[in-house]
Amino acid sequence: MTEDTPAQTRARLLLAAETLVVGEGVHALSVRRIAAAAGANSALIRYHFGGTDGLLRELALRNGAMIADARADWLARGDGFEAAVDALVQPLWAQAAMSGDYRAIVVLDEIFSRAAPALHDEIWAMFADGVAQVKARLAAALPGVDEATLGWRIRFVTAAALDVPPRDARREGRETREERLKQFRRFALHALADL
Repeated sequence: MTEDTPAQTRARLLLAAETLVVGEGVHALSVRRIAAAAGANSALIRYHFGGTDGLLRELALRNGAMIADARADWLARGDGFEAAVDALVQPLWAQAAMSGDYRAIVVLDEIFSRAAPALHDEIWAMFADGVAQVKARLAAALPGVDEATLGWRIRFVTAAALDVPPRDARREGRETREERLKQFRRFALHALADL
């Protein structure tokens, strides 16, 4: 049996933490639980991340990057109302950084329940430009809608994305991820267009 490289060990610890965060919430995390789920020595969490806070920071940054990168890709695809809605909605369905079974936004939501304000600021810096571009495109596509109303509708759509699909889609199994995304996209189009 070969020993894991440091990168493989880090990845196993991050995957274990991500799985625990999505399945049980960030408050279920402990060094022992993460190590047990990863099949690793608990001292490796401190060695690689400085502790659970460092591990959560890296997990948040990786998942934030998944959403920010997806938004940049969608923004590059085109203009107009539907393209702007896709640039808002599609990144909210980006896969989690460590597991394709989860969505990055759900992982971030859980981590933010515990994160310090400095981490909030760091993550927001990743999103700020893309969010501003989406808002500007939606404003251009919906002339006459005041900025405050549009901002609240964008927040509403974003918050609604946290519950679609259920936090652990494998438990439900009734609809595919693609079907749920199509339903959510229709919801977002109506929520934003009916201003």
